[in-house]
Amino acid sequence: MKKSCKVFTALLSSAFLISALAGCGDDGTKLLEENLIDDAYDNYYEICVYSFNDSDGDGVGDLKGVTEKLDYVRDLGYTGIWLMPICPSPSYHKYNVTDYKNVDPEYGTLEDFDELVTAAHEKGIKLITDLVVNHSSSLHPWFTEFKKARSNNDESNQYYDYYNYSSEFRTGYTYFTGGYYESRFESGMPDLNLDSPKVREEISSIMDFWLTDHKVDGFRLDACTSYYTNSTSKSADFAGWIKEEAVKYNPNAYIVGEVWSDAGTIGKFYGSGADSFFCFPAEGSSGYINSAVNLSTTIGNGASAANSFYKSVETVVSMANGYIPAPFISNHDTGRAAGFLMRDPVRIKFAYGLLSLYSGNVFNYYGNEVGMRGSSNDPDKRVGILWTADTKPIYPSGVSSKDPETFYPFPSVEEQLADENSILNYFKLCNNARNAFPALMRGSSERIEQSVEDVLVFKKTYGEETIVIAVNFAQEERTIEGEYGTLKQSLICTEEGEIKSSGNKTTMPAFSIAIFA
Repeated sequence: MKKSCKVFTALLSSAFLISALAGCGDDGTKLLEENLIDDAYDNYYEICVYSFNDSDGDGVGDLKGVTEKLDYVRDLGYTGIWLMPICPSPSYHKYNVTDYKNVDPEYGTLEDFDELVTAAHEKGIKLITDLVVNHSSSLHPWFTEFKKARSNNDESNQYYDYYNYSSEFRTGYTYFTGGYYESRFESGMPDLNLDSPKVREEISSIMDFWLTDHKVDGFRLDACTSYYTNSTSKSADFAGWIKEEAVKYNPNAYIVGEVWSDAGTIGKFYGSGADSFFCFPAEGSSGYINSAVNLSTTIGNGASAANSFYKSVETVVSMANGYIPAPFISNHDTGRAAGFLMRDPVRIKFAYGLLSLYSGNVFNYYGNEVGMRGSSNDPDKRVGILWTADTKPIYPSGVSSKDPETFYPFPSVEEQLADENSILNYFKLCNNARNAFPALMRGSSERIEQSVEDVLVFKKTYGEETIVIAVNFAQEERTIEGEYGTLKQSLICTEEGEIKSSGNKTTMPAFSIAIFA
């Protein structure tokens, strides 16, 4: 695998990271960019363009706004961006597409998009976009022609079989004058007939347009389990077909799919050949990560938390079956992490620290790094980020409240950047550690037995690199014994305390993570 020598001069806010990652530059201010490997493994940052950053003051985020914040994203240690849908659509979320080969005018132009991609690549950031092909908008010209063809029983019309059709009512179908069309999400999102050769030609052409003409690095696949109703095998095969088509246009195209299901079903999709599928069992209030955090914050359950978390480390890798895991804590469809983590900065930090220890590509939803809140209806999950204390927030249509207290329990980005103990700077430390130690993202894991039950110790090996990770799940300081190497990184969730390593003893404050190499 080729080593990447990308040039990047992001200043680090934490003096500890500078000392812990000694040798990272003459002045200690560069990330360990020489350790970045140019492969399919990255830290990804998910952006809803509508609400991320408004560059022209019209109250809606735009592509130029994303371009303006690329340094921010890269400085946080993210090497990939996932853009939620950007194509023309009648909705703010844009998951009902009316034109697959254009940019919604609210967001800008194709030229703006090209400028974003070019600027991202110059900064060592890959960019993937949402590919929504389970359904289109009912306003798409394809659907207009389909209804006309079916109403006239005109099989010569090329759009005759573009959508799933029934002459009789079925559950999940919507009536129109020519019969019924499948619409599992809503009537305004008719389901495409993915068995149609013509539809597949259209989808391949769409991928060619974005991968070849506009240089995207891959796609996030929406609603993979709905490609074929009640058929996991056919839906998985179609995800694999998308990967096969994508690499015709970009051999390195990265494909990550949404399979909102259990580990067993996700594992079946991994057999399709696509690179990644999101690890939904890890996210949310009942997911692997929050379960471990909940156990660790219950007196006497540190050992159970350690066992539970390490089991999930193994499960995340096993369900990927040799492909790339894609764990996350929350996204645009789920409640934001700060909500189920009780708006507690220690819990929020510890949860992201645990997420960062998984192999694979970690995905973070914009705003989680500053502890934003949002749940219940979708618009509440997609409000704008608070860049400064004076920023006027972007509120999507349908948001339940325009009271900043509802969504912003913690200070703005600007304020948190200046506070070395902030949630934001903790996220940065975690991402920088993943960039500095390739084994964190890619390594195989092996547990190391030791006498303190509340502390999990395990090693990760990738090629010639082996690192040892210790996690204190107890609510108090713990001391462990063992020759693990040199302490290279400390991730401490509380504002006080220090990881001290001397000889074969390491003392760790509550809810802390140590990395040795």
